[in-house]
Amino acid sequence: MTTEAVQAPHETTVELTFEDMYVLTAEDVDAFAVNWNEHPSPPPFYVIVDGKKFAYVGQTYLVRGYGAELPEWVKAEDAEGHLVLFVEREGRLLAYSYDPAAEDEEEEAAE
Repeated sequence: MTTEAVQAPHETTVELTFEDMYVLTAEDVDAFAVNWNEHPSPPPFYVIVDGKKFAYVGQTYLVRGYGAELPEWVKAEDAEGHLVLFVEREGRLLAYSYDPAAEDEEEEAAE
């Protein structure tokens, strides 16, 4: 007899509002984060907030003990004109970035 794990379908893009998020503070940086621990599906690759499409950048940070890396990454993204947010899942913070220039390029390619 075999058993199959029941898993919700994976959504690659999810639209959220700022009301769905909390503010994450690490050292002298603040960023928005959403708790994805209660969702049965894996975190999405894209998160759309207020019309802005944030993409997962392939980096994660521990929820506890942010260390110096998380604030430095947020500062570096801010210096490049990018917005960031995090998705909390199973003790990790998945990093997402919104690059306005990349969005402009996508729109131009679609025309």
